[in-house]
Amino acid sequence: MGSMGLMGVWFVAAIYFVGFSIVWTLAHELSDLHAERLALTFDWESRVPFQQWAIPLYFTLDLSVILLPFIFRSAREAIPPMGLLLLQVVIAAPFFVLLPIENSYVNDMPTGVWGAYLFEPLGMKNVSQWNQTPSLHVTYSLTVATVVARRWGGIWWLICFAWAIPVSITTMLVHEHHAVCVAGGLLLYVATIPLLGLWGRRCGLDDRGRDVDRA
Repeated sequence: MGSMGLMGVWFVAAIYFVGFSIVWTLAHELSDLHAERLALTFDWESRVPFQQWAIPLYFTLDLSVILLPFIFRSAREAIPPMGLLLLQVVIAAPFFVLLPIENSYVNDMPTGVWGAYLFEPLGMKNVSQWNQTPSLHVTYSLTVATVVARRWGGIWWLICFAWAIPVSITTMLVHEHHAVCVAGGLLLYVATIPLLGLWGRRCGLDDRGRDVDRA
């Protein structure tokens, strides 16, 4: 990858990360204003035991999003996937605010794994506590899996979704999301993933999301 191509990729990535941070934090703070939260959960969810072993797998989604820009060779390759991830959080944000779900899980982490393992040790407020439905952990893991799998094809489809599906399940095993959140995340993925190919073609990319001028 040339220096200009690298600069373009990281410019696109920077726009995404800044945009995500602003939308995500604003949605959380607005959701935090609700004095009462909605019981949109099932009774059986409160009996799902917390699974300590699932925490590292759960966090791999965030690492994968950070590493995703490294697979692109130009801004044109980066724009459709990173733009789609940004669009997904923009669509999710109003639901975070308008559907403030009450956490029904029982454990000793009142602010969840993000609070216990990241924000609270740093002396910061957990800005992930209330952004629950749709679960972007589900939407993003399936989207990242699709981006990588369609780029390299073959066995990568199996590898990527063998990772994305368990990651989606861990959202409930670590008590970060509920069934309605998982379903919402899946619906958001299904509704938006066609844009990946559409935007790719408009950017002059091939069916695998590659910049044909750099092939």
